[in-house]
Amino acid sequence: GSVGSADTGSATDPDDVEGTSWSIYDKGAAVVTVALFAGYSWAPMRNLVGGAFDVLLSPVLATLPFFAVVIVLSLATGLYSTLLQANLMNMEKMGAYQERMKDIQERRKEAKERGDDDALDAIQEEQMEAMGDQLGMFKEQFRPMVWIMFLTIPVFLWMYWTVGVGGGVQHHDLGSIVLPLIGEKAWRDAAVGPMQVWIVWYFLCSMAFTQIIRKGLNIQTTPST
Repeated sequence: GSVGSADTGSATDPDDVEGTSWSIYDKGAAVVTVALFAGYSWAPMRNLVGGAFDVLLSPVLATLPFFAVVIVLSLATGLYSTLLQANLMNMEKMGAYQERMKDIQERRKEAKERGDDDALDAIQEEQMEAMGDQLGMFKEQFRPMVWIMFLTIPVFLWMYWTVGVGGGVQHHDLGSIVLPLIGEKAWRDAAVGPMQVWIVWYFLCSMAFTQIIRKGLNIQTTPST
């Protein structure tokens, strides 16, 4: 034995923190989300979802230009994405996973510095056991992601359908947009590499609003360790 071999137990055990359990609604949303993904490549699904959402969104499009409708949609998706992450992700469990990994790394470094082979072997074993934490963290992050995609994919499919991506019909007169550094562009024009203007505009608005919403509502979507 050695001086440090007694100090090989991790300070934080994620197993002591109750994890997320998936309800029947979570599982149902996951199944529907997988089906909605088909809409990107399967025109009948795209037309079905796009047409259904158009009933709600065409009156908005009749009032506002398309770039403003995309701003409204990105604000809505940014708001519910942030709220879903904050409410469905178990921050305590995520924090416990991260704390354990950090603790193992620190103790491994200390044991290495003092040449404590017994402690290093025990820590190595603990590190192998903790590999399951990566799966646990993924499970915690995946539950809100399912609901975010469940609500966001139909919005994307409506924009996809409206703009007429992939050789489809453009279902509304959308005009054009003037972008900084790029100039005036049609919505289906390439903006950044192969990415079209409509999706670049949506992502720019979405990223900006998500940051503003998180700071404005003081919502934490990453665990504090």
